[in-house]
Amino acid sequence: MVAIMNNDFFDESKVFFQNGDIANTIEQFGKAISNIDPKQTEMQSEYVSFLKSVLERCRSERLTEEEARVLRMLGRIHSLFNQHYESLNYHRESLKIQRKLGRKADLADGLILLADSLQINGKYDECLDALKTAAEIFHDLGRLKREKEVINQIAHLKEFSKQMVEDEYYVRKFNIRRE
Repeated sequence: MVAIMNNDFFDESKVFFQNGDIANTIEQFGKAISNIDPKQTEMQSEYVSFLKSVLERCRSERLTEEEARVLRMLGRIHSLFNQHYESLNYHRESLKIQRKLGRKADLADGLILLADSLQINGKYDECLDALKTAAEIFHDLGRLKREKEVINQIAHLKEFSKQMVEDEYYVRKFNIRRE
């Protein structure tokens, strides 16, 4: 069911793109990305190729806000398919644009997606920094529920990091070999 629904959203997105409707292209692809099955690796290149075409059009038509959204989607696609280095690059590029545009809510959401990729890459300090900044932005915007969600994410990450340090300590203390 998810694959069918995903294909419907993806197909609708392609139709909007062919008709030159970038806003609806992005909106429909956003719905599609929420339903993508990461096990369907055969579709990855088609998704990436499509988004790169949308990105090219956004750049040629100087649609900066839409460009940032497409870059974020490219980051999400690469993350879904475990290509986290590429994901980081697209998220960072998107965040640069969001900062220039002054879109604080989008910036905070982008920081959370960046933090996910940073965490997977083992860059916990950078991940914490991104999450803290996102929480501050949500606080400034009065979006206290989102701020609390991010604060909870920070607490879980700190607990995970603490456990990793303890595990490493015991591995070294007792000279445990990893095989």
